[in-house]
Amino acid sequence: MKANSRRAVLGAMGVLALTATACSSDADRPGAAPPPQFGYVVPGELVTTNAGTGLGVATDAVKISARLYPGAFIAGPNEQLLPNTDLVTATRSGEDPKRVDYVINKDATYSDGAPVVCDDYLLTYTASTRPDLFGADMPLFSQVAAIDCVAGSKKFAVHFQEGFGDRYRELFNAGTVMPAHTVLEHAEGLGDGSDVVSVLASGDPSALQALGASWQETFRVDGTDPATVPTSGPYRITSWTDDGGLVLETNPEWKGVKPAQSPIHMWPGSKDASALAEDNQLAVADLDFEQTPEDMGLTEPEYVSEKLDSSRVDTLRLWADGPLASAEGRRALNACIDRGTIAEALKKHSDVTVKTTGLRVVHPTHPLAPQLSDIAEANARVDMEQAKQLEGATIRIGYLESSSRYKVIVDAVKDSCAAAGITIENVPVTADDFGQLGQDYDVLLDTRSAFGRNSATNANIGSKLNDIRRAEQELADEAITIPLTTEPRSLVVEQHVHNVVDNAGDGGVSWNMDRWVESETTIHELNDAPEDQTAESHTSGPKDPV
Repeated sequence: MKANSRRAVLGAMGVLALTATACSSDADRPGAAPPPQFGYVVPGELVTTNAGTGLGVATDAVKISARLYPGAFIAGPNEQLLPNTDLVTATRSGEDPKRVDYVINKDATYSDGAPVVCDDYLLTYTASTRPDLFGADMPLFSQVAAIDCVAGSKKFAVHFQEGFGDRYRELFNAGTVMPAHTVLEHAEGLGDGSDVVSVLASGDPSALQALGASWQETFRVDGTDPATVPTSGPYRITSWTDDGGLVLETNPEWKGVKPAQSPIHMWPGSKDASALAEDNQLAVADLDFEQTPEDMGLTEPEYVSEKLDSSRVDTLRLWADGPLASAEGRRALNACIDRGTIAEALKKHSDVTVKTTGLRVVHPTHPLAPQLSDIAEANARVDMEQAKQLEGATIRIGYLESSSRYKVIVDAVKDSCAAAGITIENVPVTADDFGQLGQDYDVLLDTRSAFGRNSATNANIGSKLNDIRRAEQELADEAITIPLTTEPRSLVVEQHVHNVVDNAGDGGVSWNMDRWVESETTIHELNDAPEDQTAESHTSGPKDPV
């Protein structure tokens, strides 16, 4: 980065603004440096703000939508699930343990002024039950039996299947509850003044198909102008730039605490972060394994960086049909995969170190992981005799071709499974031609945490050890998913930017982006100050998250 600090440049721009009416801006002159911006680079592509679709899961839409469409509970650091009462309050019924009552905040409105109502939540649930029409990927809703919702109401109830309900805090998470009135407006043939609840209750196949198409396409940032799509959180999108970025600004209808930083310029991982830094346009960068802060010149003192222990795991999701219809067949595929070879291939490709894992509920860096090492080792063991149950089979593995890490992983799986006579076929896909699991490929490789997943069990990361152990064994027996290796990540923060804290999950650092703030005090100064001088200061960044 240039010798002049970001804060100095921003201060200078403020002075220049006073004379803007008297002379033309320097930025208007040919060859002039672009104005400074608060830029945020995310690891993947900017494709959709709907994190409830399969495409949204694969492209990490929740990193865009964490504060556009916040969840009923906010996934914070250290496995915390924080109630989001600015939006909705969820209370488990004292009369029926299978029922959770929701009350939407009376002041909760979308950026277009429309109220947040139960219709929005009912639409999310319905989408989860019809992935064939809505392209949804929200498996935990399979634990739900029904939702009571009167159109336009601020109250609704969720009824769970027998034996379920403990994980209600993982429902309606960030980026999955979208404005139903907007979906209806964009649904072909349905803009006639009807409400979503009535349309869903009708069961009309053509109406459901139209809603499903709209639920997917309306939130594609390269389709519908995202500036016209209302949001429910502290930010709204005000523009989709010509060079592939999004501009997030304060939502004027947000009744909670206003964002500390606005605007935020969000960029895809393909953007040259070092060039942004050179132009004083980079504040935060969440980097994947293709990029290192050192290689990009994002070094101290201007930038503070840290390699992160992600709770997310590169995982194979299997379609239970054909050669993988039986649990035995799925376990046979697992048995031919050499996770150590995958880790070595990733190390050779980009000099990153990842952890291998055979666990599905607990991530490898969790304190409970050592107490589950027997299950992890058994699940990750290579057994070619067991794998030969699939001898002669061809398994198609789909993955986003924009991620070279995924190709390295699939190639390593192909090599190790060939020894058992199993043919692995690479199926690279794009955001524009994503395909569908079970039709275009038998297995999908993506990266995920356990949050909102593993719907066959009531256990999650906060459960008792015995319950987690039982769940891990049951999930391993069914082998609907095959965990492989941890996600490699690095976080880079400009030295004057505070309150950037990673949650290690799907939202990454986006979960509290409305609390990010620039200060004259640097991260280094805050870290070096005595404790009594920092007690009321900002969270300093990746070196000292609170």
